[in-house]
Amino acid sequence: MTFDEYQTKYFPIYGAFAETVRFILEKAISADTDIPRPQSIQSRAKGVQSLRRRLTESSHLDTQTLETDRRDLAGARLIFYTNTDVDRFLRSRLILDNFEIEEDSTKIHHPTPENNDSKYRAIHYTVRLRQDRTKLPEYARFAGLRCELQIQTILEHAWAETSHDIVYKPQLGNGYGTKAGQAIKLRFDRIMDKYLLPAGFEIQKAQQEYERLIQGKELFDKDVVKQLDGAQDNNERYEVLTGLRDYAIPHYDDVPGAYKTLQAPLLRAARAARATKPAPIPTTFGNMAGFKADTVVNLIIEIIERLRYADVTGTLQLLIDIYRGESDAAIRQQIVNVAKNLAEFNLDAYRQVGPELQRALVEHIDGMGIAEIDGIRPIALAIWAEALQSDITGTKWKADSMVLQTGALPASERLREVRDMALQALFNAFDRSTDDAPRRAILAALDAATRTPTNTNYSNELLATTVRDAKRIVDFVRERAPGMSFELLQHIEHRYLYDYFRTLQLVTEERFGCQAEATELIGSILAFRDAINTDQDFIKYKVLVGFESVYPAHWADENFDFNGEDAFRRAEAERYIEEITPENEQVWFRFIERCSCTKSNDIATFPVFGAFLSKLSESKPKVAARLLSGASEDLRRFVPGFLNGLARSARSDIYAQVLEIEIGNPESLNSLARHFRYGDVVNPAFVTRVLKSAIDADNPITVIECLLFAVKHYGTDKIADSDGFVRDALTYLNARRDARWVHDGWYLPTAEKFFELVSPARLSQLLENLGYLSRVDFHAERMLAHIAKRVPEQVWDYFGARLQKDVESGDDIEDRFEAAPFEFHELDKILCGNPNLGIEKGLAWFQRDPRLFQFRGGRVISNAFQECKPDFAEALAQVVRQGGETESNFAIAVLPNYNGNASTHVVLKEIVARFPEDEGKLDAATISIDNTGVVSGELGFAEAWRVRKSLLEEWLSDDRDAVKGFARKHIARLDRLIASEHRQAESERELRKRDFEDADGDDAS
Repeated sequence: MTFDEYQTKYFPIYGAFAETVRFILEKAISADTDIPRPQSIQSRAKGVQSLRRRLTESSHLDTQTLETDRRDLAGARLIFYTNTDVDRFLRSRLILDNFEIEEDSTKIHHPTPENNDSKYRAIHYTVRLRQDRTKLPEYARFAGLRCELQIQTILEHAWAETSHDIVYKPQLGNGYGTKAGQAIKLRFDRIMDKYLLPAGFEIQKAQQEYERLIQGKELFDKDVVKQLDGAQDNNERYEVLTGLRDYAIPHYDDVPGAYKTLQAPLLRAARAARATKPAPIPTTFGNMAGFKADTVVNLIIEIIERLRYADVTGTLQLLIDIYRGESDAAIRQQIVNVAKNLAEFNLDAYRQVGPELQRALVEHIDGMGIAEIDGIRPIALAIWAEALQSDITGTKWKADSMVLQTGALPASERLREVRDMALQALFNAFDRSTDDAPRRAILAALDAATRTPTNTNYSNELLATTVRDAKRIVDFVRERAPGMSFELLQHIEHRYLYDYFRTLQLVTEERFGCQAEATELIGSILAFRDAINTDQDFIKYKVLVGFESVYPAHWADENFDFNGEDAFRRAEAERYIEEITPENEQVWFRFIERCSCTKSNDIATFPVFGAFLSKLSESKPKVAARLLSGASEDLRRFVPGFLNGLARSARSDIYAQVLEIEIGNPESLNSLARHFRYGDVVNPAFVTRVLKSAIDADNPITVIECLLFAVKHYGTDKIADSDGFVRDALTYLNARRDARWVHDGWYLPTAEKFFELVSPARLSQLLENLGYLSRVDFHAERMLAHIAKRVPEQVWDYFGARLQKDVESGDDIEDRFEAAPFEFHELDKILCGNPNLGIEKGLAWFQRDPRLFQFRGGRVISNAFQECKPDFAEALAQVVRQGGETESNFAIAVLPNYNGNASTHVVLKEIVARFPEDEGKLDAATISIDNTGVVSGELGFAEAWRVRKSLLEEWLSDDRDAVKGFARKHIARLDRLIASEHRQAESERELRKRDFEDADGDDAS
């Protein structure tokens, strides 16, 4: 079509077409009650004079293909009142259901760097009538015609209509009014940025707030209490509670009154949730798992925390009541955390009521019975500890930041009263406790009373208060010291050593005004030290056991370091050995047993004690043998130390006798294995006996220890038949599907040499064993890396077998089975050396089961060939060139794992060139290009898509038309995505700013 044909023949047809599009839109919107009604719907055909001017400006007045050059010959415009209305309309399927959309012509107009930040805002679709309409006689003449459909708000429309004729259709000629015209354009930009844009978001915000208000009103009118009590399952409870949190609570006029009404129903809802089994949620696609009790209770606790200041004692009691009936440890801890937040010295709350909030909470607990308090001890400790803090904190949220405020509490008589009440409550709780665990927790809470604020700007009065309270606590602990365990006394002395040196500074500093208090605290600490160190057993215990021990040199020298401490301990330990005689050995035996029963999961607890037992066995083997013969279960944990010492002693006969005794005891087999693994003894025959005994006794722990022994000593004179030894151990472990040895063997320095020396048959056994792991973590990967250096193909097959297991087992697979890790840390450096082998194996996996291959086998391939380096990309591209549809589908399944890496494009271009009409493959290529991985920042996706766009621009120079056409279409799509991301980010930012502006200074109380 030419311009003249449009002017003389087609102009009225396009006008009628535009009017038809408007009519279809009006009818479709009227029929859909969920779509907002527009302010107006306009239509027009492109004006002849306007079209002539645009064609002249672009030197296309003589075009023969006007209908494809200009896709806005017919136009319709939907004008909505607010941004929210526009968004709701765009989320609907109305345009898609009623028209065919030309995606490559669709545009999102928004200020972005790509369009020089033009202020025009709208969404433009290019649409055609659907084929089912054009088959009808009344629509037949519109077949193939295009209409530009514009969607915008009334404010954007007003700006666009006004600025269009003034800015974009200036009547000024060249050489006249240029500066004034630019000023007018800037004025229009300022109108948009300063007035219309903020007004649009203000209207949108008001609309959202009103809709939330109405939703809350509906819940309020239905009586939320009745709804909660009448809920039949946790799905209903969750729905009611969510509405309560999001819509009703923010709009209650009397929040404290409403909260009092809600407390009992919330408690009943929590209890009912625990007694209700999850009910499925029916959906269009089948049933979805319903909400569990944990989710409902968590939501209730969240609501309580939001309202906590509306009734502080009511909140505390509600938390206590829920805590009592809660069995889940994580939710119990969440309740404790909310209680802690309730009791903390909050800046805003303190300005209103001072320390009265904390006083009310402490008094509430004091009013409970002793059994009740002990039943909710973690909550009570949190309340008491917070009441003893000297910091006061606050948080201010803004749209784009959070301000943390911290300061020191002002000293006052009321504050001292609150602290006294909390201290006394903790003292009483300590006296009721008999075990170390609760006593340690109470001491940790008491410690809060001795700490000065984080902010150094605090008063001398507050400092004096903390020093006096610290003395009071030390005196209390000193009086109870005779009834405390060595472990607890050791911990407390270590803590008080720190306080001692900290307080010394106050004794000499007049400016702090608390020299007398500091001197008294120093005296109390030293009195505690002297009192507990009159017990010689405690002194010896500190030497042999633990890592918090304090020795005389520590009190004299603040810089007494670990090396000096270690030397002192080992010298004292040797002296103790000399003190052991036949006359006092029973006393020593009882003391040694006491040391061995210390419970600890820290490896720093027993090194000196273990060395002491080993040295005792070496220097006094007969004493050690007698001690070992009557050893308790706790002491027998140290059998390897005994054996190591006996092996070095002059009494080889005693050592041999002990070995024979121990191998007859199934409980000692693991100790024997550890002795040979870590010791210097060469006794291959006995080691073989240990392994055989362990297998006969079905003792996997000892077999694992024997295997680790083999990893360390393979090929040495410590093993008579290394290959047979490993064979027997692995045969047993594989029969039990037990691969736990990996977690202790992966870091052994000799592991690499072990894998170099073992026979091919053993490598196969090892791979079989590693196959029993539920997941390939970095421990297993280290092992596989050693194996891959020798037999990479078998390692590929190892992952193939895991993938097959994942597929075949389906829902019956054991819990937590993971066929492949999320990423490799070492294995890729070995496997990536042969791209063709990896592709060959991966293609076989794909052919075996293409379902979800991208997330299974494809992930293994991308893990092995990280970043899709050029050699791998070219090898994969060659497979696509030479192969068929299967090979291309395989590549398509692998490439998305590379998050759009530039190197994948060489493969994608081959796929696009080979299958230009295959929409499925083209869509898959699009997905692979668009895959961004993790992004950050509000415009993270936009920046990622800009990178993809720049990479696609290189495609435009390709010789193949299919490649260039795909790139042009996809670049247009990326432009839409970038503009959409800017539009969404702007909306979220502006609405978030208004949220925080409205909430500034508000509080639930």
